[in-house]
Amino acid sequence: MSTKQMRHSLFKVHAVAAALLLSGTCAWAERPTDRYWAQLQGYWPSIESTARADVLATGQPGTEFSFESDLGLSDRKALPAVLLGMRFFDNWRLEFEYYSLERSATKTLGRQIVWDDTVFDIAAQLHSEFDSSIYRLTAGYSFLKSQDAELGVSLGLHITDFMVSLEGTSNVGIAFDREAKDALAPLPTLGLYGSYAFSPAFGVRARADYLSLKYQDYDGKLLNFEATLDWRFSQHFGAGLGYRYVDYRLDVTKSDWNGQLKYKFNGPFVFLEAAF
Repeated sequence: MSTKQMRHSLFKVHAVAAALLLSGTCAWAERPTDRYWAQLQGYWPSIESTARADVLATGQPGTEFSFESDLGLSDRKALPAVLLGMRFFDNWRLEFEYYSLERSATKTLGRQIVWDDTVFDIAAQLHSEFDSSIYRLTAGYSFLKSQDAELGVSLGLHITDFMVSLEGTSNVGIAFDREAKDALAPLPTLGLYGSYAFSPAFGVRARADYLSLKYQDYDGKLLNFEATLDWRFSQHFGAGLGYRYVDYRLDVTKSDWNGQLKYKFNGPFVFLEAAF
């Protein structure tokens, strides 16, 4: 074999090796082509929540109170969250998310609270609970999709299952019955989502869901925004940091509850992810 032929053969080998390396690198960065993904989050939000229950018998407005400042519930709590997703027909995707918040506290009241037909006076010892479970199911269509970028719209269902209860004693020792309100509110949402991988290992993602709708016994408004920075440390596993903001208001006109519930979550989270 001549020197010229040897050089030509070596050039072919190097070209093939470079192509294989580049192909492997691009495949690693193809997050928009993941078919299935699962994410476990640790969310650390600040929390603001208020509630009101009007007097059903007379229609008299109840007291709008803060769970944090008036009743002493924690304004920060670590929340685990689970996210599952799958892609089908290339441009279509389905996601399910779940997280829950449970808080309780006992506090001496600094002002009078009217809750339905019960009046809790100043200096009463009040035990309160606020439990909520949030389920988010969305179907999305990606109208822009490449190896390293994706942009789409989504239609979803935001379901909140919550329970609020107040019970305690008056400042002269009279016991009050436990007054509890609960509701399951399934409300539709419209959203946008997008992602961009700016290197084989790092990328960004964001999504926003919005709702303003009156439906049967509920009149709701929701803004749910999330942004993340992803690190794909292997072909199928990654980790990252994110920020989530949730602003939720629900007016209720049921036979056993006429009132309102509002809450805001906002803060950072960390996550681990598996994708295939």
